[in-house]
Amino acid sequence: MFYQLRLAEKRDKDAIRSFLTEAGTSYKGIDEEKSHFILMEDCQKKIVACLGMEKIENEKGLLRSLVVSDQLNQGHVVSLFQSMQVLCEKREIHTLYLVTNKQTSVNLLEVLGFKQTENKPNELIQSQHASVSLEANEAVLMMKKLT
Repeated sequence: MFYQLRLAEKRDKDAIRSFLTEAGTSYKGIDEEKSHFILMEDCQKKIVACLGMEKIENEKGLLRSLVVSDQLNQGHVVSLFQSMQVLCEKREIHTLYLVTNKQTSVNLLEVLGFKQTENKPNELIQSQHASVSLEANEAVLMMKKLT
């Protein structure tokens, strides 16, 4: 099957909200100007994956709302992350953070260049999404420096 990556537009907010809700993931904050999403769609223009980024202060960003349909594989996830990295570089974001509560994700994220960290910068703590995510059981904070 053919999948296409693209940057979400304002008109996509309802579809993103619905996709995240169906997956049981929080959609709070997706309407804010500082949030950007990369979408992966199938040939019928149905969202099959998304990855969001919330721009925080001091050239930092928080990756959020990763949802991937079970019809996709790790290669698709890698493409989603690579596209997000390009977007972050264009938005002059030099450090990316993410929170995962799935230990199985840590290995893939490490392959993608993320490292586990205990250092929680103040800008990150001020993000409602980050502070809620960090309270989850087995939450792991990861960081990646971009070039």
